[in-house]
Amino acid sequence: MVRVPKKIEPLPTSAGRTVGTNVDFSKIGTGRKPFDPECKVDTTELEAASKNYENFLRQTTNWAESDIEKKINQHRKEMLGLGPIRLEQNKFPDVMAGPARDFAELYSRYLEVPKHFLFTAYLVCLGSVLCKSIKLHTELDIEPRLFVLLLGESSDVRKSTALRKTIEFFKETVTEFKVCWGVNSAEGLSKVLKNGAPALLCLDEFQQFLGKCKIEHSTLLPMVTSLFENLMFEAHTKTSDVLVEDAHLSLLAASTEETHAKTWDPGFTAIGFSNRLWIVPGYGEKKFAFPKKVPDTEKQPIREGLIKTLKSVGGNLGLDMTPDAERLFQDWYLNCETSVHVKRLEGYALRFMALFCANECRPEIDAEIAGKASALCDWQLEVRRIYDPIDADNTIAEMEERVRRYLRQTELTERELKTKLHRIIGRSGTWCFVTALKNLRAAREIYYRKNKKAVLIGLSE
Repeated sequence: MVRVPKKIEPLPTSAGRTVGTNVDFSKIGTGRKPFDPECKVDTTELEAASKNYENFLRQTTNWAESDIEKKINQHRKEMLGLGPIRLEQNKFPDVMAGPARDFAELYSRYLEVPKHFLFTAYLVCLGSVLCKSIKLHTELDIEPRLFVLLLGESSDVRKSTALRKTIEFFKETVTEFKVCWGVNSAEGLSKVLKNGAPALLCLDEFQQFLGKCKIEHSTLLPMVTSLFENLMFEAHTKTSDVLVEDAHLSLLAASTEETHAKTWDPGFTAIGFSNRLWIVPGYGEKKFAFPKKVPDTEKQPIREGLIKTLKSVGGNLGLDMTPDAERLFQDWYLNCETSVHVKRLEGYALRFMALFCANECRPEIDAEIAGKASALCDWQLEVRRIYDPIDADNTIAEMEERVRRYLRQTELTERELKTKLHRIIGRSGTWCFVTALKNLRAAREIYYRKNKKAVLIGLSE
C-alpha cells in the first residue's frame, strides 16, 4: 500500500487516490482485488474511513447528495483495488483567481473538462490578446505569450473541447482575436503573422504539426521555436524566402500522452522546442451523457470581467515588482536546481506574473502574484520530469527511464507501476517491463522494501 499523507484536506496520495480524512489508509487492505487470497481487508476500518470521508465532504462542499454518494462509492472501490489508480503526483497549484477562475469553474460545471485545462487555455488567449499592451519594467523584452500543450487520454479528457470553448468565448467577447487552426509550412505561418497582428496558433492535433516539422528542409520548427521569444524570423533558400517582422505568436495545442511520446524527435529537443512548451496533463471524469448549454446569463458576468481586464490594461500597462515580490522571486530563482527541466521556467514565471496581474486587475506585481508564479513553475518542473520525451535507443531503455521518473516521486508497488505504464507495456509486452526492473535492480538503481501489507519499489539515492 502506498504512503498517504495524514492531512485533513482532500489531496491526491502518491497513487492519486483522493482522501479526506486522517485515517491511516495504509492499514486498510493491500490494494489488491478482494478475490486475491492475500488480501485482508479490515471492514471496520474501511467503514470508519468512508464515514469520516463522508463527513468531510458534507462539511466542506456544497455537492448534491447523489454526487457525494458517487464520490464515496468511488473512494471505497479504489481503496479495495477495484477502481482506477491515477498516479497524479502533481496536483495543479491553487493559483486560480479572477475572471479566468470564474470561466474555468462555470464551464467545468457543464462539461467534462478539467478545470485547470480551461484556466490555462483562458490565460493563453488572454496573453495573445494583450501581448502588445503589457510590458514588464525590465531590460528583458518579455511578452506574456504562452506555448501550451494539453496532455491527456484520447476523448476522455475533452482536450479539444477546452480549446474550442475557450476560443469561442474570446471570439464572442473580443473583436480583434486572430486564431489559426493549423499550418503546413513556414511560408503559410508567415502569411498568418503579417501586418503585426497577434495570432494564436491552435493545434487540435499536435501530431500533425510535428509531422510537418519533420519534413526535410522545412523551416517551420525553427520559425515557431524562434518566435517564442523573438518578434522576427528570416530564412532564405534557393526556392523560397521567409521574412516576418513584428510577429506575436502564441500556441495552444492538444495531444495524447502516447502520441506525444511516440512522435517526438531528438531534433525538437536539440533546437530547444521542448523547453519552450508548457505542459498541462490532466485526467477526465464522466459526468454528463447529455451536457446542457451554458446559459448566457451565467456567461455574461465573466464577459464583463474580461472586458474589465482589457480596459484596465488599456493600450500600455507597465508593471513593476514590489520589493517583497522581488525578494521572493530572487530567492526562488537562485535556489532552482540545475537541470535540463528548469530551462526557461524563469521566463515563464515572468509571463505568468504579467497575466495574473492583468487577470486580477492589479497595478503591480506583489508578493502574492510572485508566489503564485513560483508555485506554478515548481509544478511545471515536476510535470516535465515525468512527461519530458525520452531519447532512448530501444524499448527497454525507454522503460527503464520511465520507471526512474515515477519512482523519483515516491515509492510504488509493482501493480501501481504497471498501471501507469500500461500503454507502453501493452505495446512492447510485459517482458520489457520485467527486464527493465531486473536491470535497474542489478545496477542498484532501485530497491525493494517490504512493509506489513505490500512490497514497495523505490529509487536509490
